[in-house]
Amino acid sequence: MTTFQVSIAVVSIVLESLLLALGFRNKILSRYRIFYWYIAFVLISTAILTPMYFWASGERYATAYWFALFLAVVVGSMVVFEIYRTALHSYPGTLRMARNALYFVFAVAFAKALVYKSDGTLAWLAKAPEQLERHLRIVQLFAILAIICVLLLYSIPVNRNLKGILLGYSLFVASSVFQLTLLSYFGDSFKHTIWPIIQPCAYVGFLLIWAIALWSAAPEPVVAPPSDSNYDDISTGTTRELGKLHFDLRKAPRQ
Repeated sequence: MTTFQVSIAVVSIVLESLLLALGFRNKILSRYRIFYWYIAFVLISTAILTPMYFWASGERYATAYWFALFLAVVVGSMVVFEIYRTALHSYPGTLRMARNALYFVFAVAFAKALVYKSDGTLAWLAKAPEQLERHLRIVQLFAILAIICVLLLYSIPVNRNLKGILLGYSLFVASSVFQLTLLSYFGDSFKHTIWPIIQPCAYVGFLLIWAIALWSAAPEPVVAPPSDSNYDDISTGTTRELGKLHFDLRKAPRQ
């Protein structure tokens, strides 16, 4: 780990700590509880893994790194559920339907990832953690695109805080998919040269987006009670977008 990488890790820790402090100051921790749990988890992981890189064996560090990353992907998937819950809180029926659909899609995705190229065993996880992360990040990306389409198509208002969380996390997931795709294509030459630089630098950019969006608490938008036709339109639109997600998941090639 170079001096530059250590500096980036320190900057990440500072920004993550700032985000948590802003959450306390603005009293919005409970409003976006899972998102802040995600930031806290990454903060603790970074604080532990950075010294481990210097003091632990390479094998032990790699095991701890990929285990922490897998847990971060799991918690990140819960952030997607929180975005749906917060954005659709005025449409409880649609939210319930969307949540159940997401449970099913993510369960299928995790099951598919765990048995992928494994003949039902889990031995491959130690050898191909990047493939597992990429598979689950793709599912997250489709789920985020689905809720963005619904919000834009039906002009559902969201406040500045949620917009910032959604923007930062969607860019984060899209960037992860892009980087992991490059990693699967170029292999170790990319993994040991470019990836250790662009991954943490990009993450710092997403932390800055979140810090700006969450600098102060934004009021919840005033939403008029939905009419039956508007409610049905939103429910139908959400069903259609999540249906596309399920269809794309079944079509996903096994590389």
